[in-house]
Amino acid sequence: MRFRSGPLRAAAALAVVFVAVRVVYRVLFHGADGTGAVLLPLPVWRLPAPFSHVEILGPVTVDGLTDAALSAMPIALIILACGAVNAVVDISRLLARGARSGVLQGVARAVSIAWATLPSLADSVRSARFAQRLRGERAGVRLLAPVLEHTLERATAVAAALELRGYAGRGLVGDGTPPVVLRGFAAGFGTSPEPVVATDSIALRAASLTVLTGPTGSGKSTLLRALSGLHSHLDGGWITGTAGVWGYDRAATPPRDLSRRFGVVLQHPRQAFATQRVDDEIALALELRGAARALAEERTRTVADRVGITPLLGRRLDGLSAGEATLVAIAAAIVDEPGLLLVDEPLADLDVTARARIVALLAALAHEEGMCVVVAEHRADEFAAVADERLGVGGGWVRSGDQACRMQEFSTDSAHFGGSHEVRRAEVLHSSRAPALTAAGITVRHGQRIAVESASLTLGPGEVVALRGPNGAGKSSLLVALATGEHAASVALVPDDADALFVRDTVAAECRRVDRRRRLTAGTTATGFGTLLGLAPDSPELAALARRHPRDLSAGQRRCLAIALQTAAAPRVLLIDEPTRGLDPHARALVAQAVLSAAAGGTAVLFATHDAGFAALADRELVMDAGVLEPATADAAPGAAAYATSEGRGQAAVHAAGGGPAATPPASVGGDVPTEWSGPGAVPPAAGIPPAAISAPTTRTTKPRPTAPTPVAAPTAHHPPRPGWRTPVLIAANLVAAAAFLWPLIATAAPSQAQAAVPYIALSLAPLAIVLVLAALDDSVRSAQTLALLAVLTAVGAAVRIASTGVGGVEALFVLLILAGRAYGARFGLLLGAASIALSAFMWGGIGPWMPFQMFACGWVGAGAGLLPRRLRGGAEIAMLAVYGVVASYLFGLIMNLWFWPFAVGSDTSISYVPGGSLGENVGNFLVYSLLTSTAGWDTLRAVTTVIGLALVGRALLRSLRRAKPVAATAPAPQRARITVEA
Repeated sequence: MRFRSGPLRAAAALAVVFVAVRVVYRVLFHGADGTGAVLLPLPVWRLPAPFSHVEILGPVTVDGLTDAALSAMPIALIILACGAVNAVVDISRLLARGARSGVLQGVARAVSIAWATLPSLADSVRSARFAQRLRGERAGVRLLAPVLEHTLERATAVAAALELRGYAGRGLVGDGTPPVVLRGFAAGFGTSPEPVVATDSIALRAASLTVLTGPTGSGKSTLLRALSGLHSHLDGGWITGTAGVWGYDRAATPPRDLSRRFGVVLQHPRQAFATQRVDDEIALALELRGAARALAEERTRTVADRVGITPLLGRRLDGLSAGEATLVAIAAAIVDEPGLLLVDEPLADLDVTARARIVALLAALAHEEGMCVVVAEHRADEFAAVADERLGVGGGWVRSGDQACRMQEFSTDSAHFGGSHEVRRAEVLHSSRAPALTAAGITVRHGQRIAVESASLTLGPGEVVALRGPNGAGKSSLLVALATGEHAASVALVPDDADALFVRDTVAAECRRVDRRRRLTAGTTATGFGTLLGLAPDSPELAALARRHPRDLSAGQRRCLAIALQTAAAPRVLLIDEPTRGLDPHARALVAQAVLSAAAGGTAVLFATHDAGFAALADRELVMDAGVLEPATADAAPGAAAYATSEGRGQAAVHAAGGGPAATPPASVGGDVPTEWSGPGAVPPAAGIPPAAISAPTTRTTKPRPTAPTPVAAPTAHHPPRPGWRTPVLIAANLVAAAAFLWPLIATAAPSQAQAAVPYIALSLAPLAIVLVLAALDDSVRSAQTLALLAVLTAVGAAVRIASTGVGGVEALFVLLILAGRAYGARFGLLLGAASIALSAFMWGGIGPWMPFQMFACGWVGAGAGLLPRRLRGGAEIAMLAVYGVVASYLFGLIMNLWFWPFAVGSDTSISYVPGGSLGENVGNFLVYSLLTSTAGWDTLRAVTTVIGLALVGRALLRSLRRAKPVAATAPAPQRARITVEA
């Protein structure tokens, strides 16, 4: 048990505020007039009819103030007691225990995941605020757009992780057939009959390591997700032909049902973490299938020792490095001893040493543990010494053996990127004498750690400089310091998380925003973006890209869009952090084109990278290690040789771990090798890439490919049939809650001797109604995607509420509740409102008798938005939601005031609750209280901020929510695949 002083301090402050408010109300409504000495001889004012019985002000006496303060003490003590309980309860452990079993397991698990999401949400907010600063904008409500986009991406990843680890699964184990058999296989999306990826026949055996290579967007991830079941059960995709995994048809068997036989490491493992600590994350799959706690702990220690991360047990996930996070994800994927392991781009974020460790581990799992390991990776040559088979994806086809890909060196010859750039750049370098940037003595500290120590550098106009060094060397910190320090006036930075720069819902809107802000001629930024892609301003291809959401572009196109946005105003210096992370050679060619184009215009370019091949574009290199920047020279920096030596040691470690001789990899530079295709199924040049940016043209022969049948609804996660009792329970619970809110009006019909018990009956009814509602809705979160969306949006809602709530208001939260209820329906809106209030109360220690009322009231706000007419779209839809937001704001204030009004004012005032009084008298007293204390102030502020928020970000956020909306189709029952494998 760990004592937290924060909740107790918050409760003490709230108790003092309540006592003070009670005293103010007594003075305001003629309730402080006693028989003692008069402190303030205030006049008495009567309101006009029909409220002439209401008296305002009046004499204030000593005993009147004392009675007012003492009358508030019982409730103040309740508030303090709640704070004391919150201070000693370990909320995260309590939520974890509730998530393991019980009638409210689904809801408890959602809140538990939301609690674990809060640290990453804070990182998202910091990243979005930093991106706003880089764009030259002030922080404001538009910050919600990039934060929500990042949150929804996390929701998708968490949903996939839960499915893959068996959430609500049946524990099928498969049989002794080969791990993977594909025959006449094709996979695609939506109603399009054209497959994204297809193959004639592939069978993968146990105890083997297969490397899957191909360009970005070629279908590598689609193939892995099809093998895992995510494609057809979570992504809304379709599969034809045979896709057998351990004897089961992948199209018919949800991932959760076969989760014990395969493990998956997703492309961005950090986003998929669903807990807070390393050991909890590794053991999650075991807990989801009900394994005993002792067994889960023992297995977790065993797997951690096998992977080499035992020192990490007990640590928080948000403090791990990129390499440590990947190792934890691998441990979590193999904790149930699966026979098949699918890994998507594990080397993308790592330096040479970390890459060598991951390659050695995967090789050992395949050759020593007997797993069938399939790895999708651009850095295919890293696995050259340990891979048993290569599969190449291109032109929509998967090729194996000698039909796969032939590797070719990534060339940095200027001819590949247009010689005119080099000519113009040479002219700039020759004619310019004054440096574009001179910085000296730059020191950056993160707490007690020095990230950058007394760094100095000079950049000339048109110069391209590469900054290299291992993970944690301080490269990103140096770039941020240059972009935000005293030299930042004409310095533009494209950060590692470049997607955070996008805040509009179309590429065209992003470009128009920059044109207006930088006072550029309309179309300037869009034209620059097209130039980087080799597209004419009036081309149909550029027009089509302009209509797309920025996050729906390919990785290379998104990076080029970020560069176009940041260089639209022609800065003197362009800084880029990891420009080629996760990019294939074609996408790298786009980014290289953008870098050289900026340099040809006279901009100095400095980029930080682990990619030695891309670094060869630079005129010179700087090397950074442990915060120290080596002096620049005309050639490579003196530290470059040491860094290259570490690369050689990393490669030697990989070969040694493979247990065989170190095979000579194909010619490459820096470990990043582009893929070029020849023969049947060759990849045509990517759209938007200038012909000069690609090596010699390939030929392509046409071959019939499998196509989908007449499109049908895409299968997704299986939802159990809704129990018939759900609707009656929901109705009953909401009626009980309404009675609890309305007790001051309903109680007028009760016998006079029961009046004293009415408030306590009301307080007991609201929690009971909450339990009934959550029990009825718990089946709504048995879908992993619904669970993940609810969890991460609950984290957003709780954070927004705490950040924006004033006394008596939850203004910014209403924007999220209304939009989510509109996008996902009334049930989801009800759950989101209740869960957001609960989580925010857990965070600041606000658990008390008022919490159930707040949960219901906010839940009704979200549910009401889900019941509005569905046909409206565009501006009319936002206008309708704004009107609803105004109505909901005032109704929320009224119902929250109604149940608490007798407690807030107390007795003996002119607007107090009158036990046994007439309905008209109590309604009149309540309306005066609400109008003077809430409606004209906080409720109006809530309505105004809700309308402003919906107007500013409503359309963009609604589109983002709908892009992540779960597909509501039902998956077929799992079927055995009829698989025969020829010897």
